[in-house]
Amino acid sequence: MLGTIVNSVAVIIGGFIGLCLKKGLPKKMSDSVMSGVALCVLYIGISGCIKGQNALIPVISISIGAIIGTMIDLDGRLKRLGDSVEKKFQKPGEEKISFAEGFVSSALLFCVGAMAIMGALQSGLTGNNQTLYTKSVLDFISAIVFAASMG
Repeated sequence: MLGTIVNSVAVIIGGFIGLCLKKGLPKKMSDSVMSGVALCVLYIGISGCIKGQNALIPVISISIGAIIGTMIDLDGRLKRLGDSVEKKFQKPGEEKISFAEGFVSSALLFCVGAMAIMGALQSGLTGNNQTLYTKSVLDFISAIVFAASMG
């Protein structure tokens, strides 16, 4: 439970910092930071697969997850939800920033990523919060960049 709370607080604080930096974070810098975060996630994923005993499990899991996500149109549903929220909060004459795009990207990154699911399972089943703590640092940085670039 502590890992989930730490992760949530990291996203909220990162989002507030990013809002304070709005328009103050050059696109080149945010792209570089997000590329670095992506490399870290790739490293974590590859090292986790190398440690694993059976490489077939991740392959089957990813395939089943992709099939189920496509069948229930998870991406489309998130986009429609984001569009409806964007319509409710968009002020006339305000610069159009795609709330839906930011919402979908953030939801996928913060809520349904592999580290979110595996970290929550690991925390609940074994009490080990290490994965969620690592995810918290990555999410903190990502939230700053997302909020600074998308508002």
